[in-house]
Amino acid sequence: MNDNKNLRIKGKPNSNKNHFSLRLFFLCLLVICVALLYVRIKVETIKFGYEISANKKKEEQLLKDNHLLHAECMELKSPARIEDIARESGFRFPTQEDVIYIKDKTVIGEIR
Repeated sequence: MNDNKNLRIKGKPNSNKNHFSLRLFFLCLLVICVALLYVRIKVETIKFGYEISANKKKEEQLLKDNHLLHAECMELKSPARIEDIARESGFRFPTQEDVIYIKDKTVIGEIR
């Protein structure tokens, strides 16, 4: 009977040791998972920061291009330029003989 008590006493510390080792293993696993999650979040944050920076640079370039195109459009629409092109194409300002005055207000296709 004395041998059974010794076996039980010897068995308890091993069982506690295994239980402690299992707890330590899961604690280490949890810490590693949290650390990996933290690193993943930091990497994604940095990645998004680079994307935001690149998009801001692209936006600035597009705004510059838009201003240049707007200025070019205004230059192409200028009356002086259009007048020069018209004169080169043979257009001229109308004379008094070229103007036709309509006294009566008539509607095309109206029957009287």
